[in-house]
Amino acid sequence: MVKIELNLFNLFALRTKKDKLEYEGNTVGDIIKQFITDYKEDLGEGVLTKNKKKLNPQMLVLLNGRNVTYLENYKTKLKAGDKLYLSFPIAGG
Repeated sequence: MVKIELNLFNLFALRTKKDKLEYEGNTVGDIIKQFITDYKEDLGEGVLTKNKKKLNPQMLVLLNGRNVTYLENYKTKLKAGDKLYLSFPIAGG
């Protein structure tokens, strides 16, 4: 297992009152699962699925600045020094 930094932006930071956390895991999914277990009551509606076991698929999960959807999604392997980012999608114009 590797230790990585989980960076929280906008709604995630507001609801958890944290902007960075450290977790250990082998995949992106390992980290997300631990994060949800720790903060599911703070995250609530819109961020989590109705059963509060997964992130809403619209949430942005970035690994070193790349959307994990274009990698191996939650099965993406982690290595030392990786940085994971969670963000609520924001649009404007």
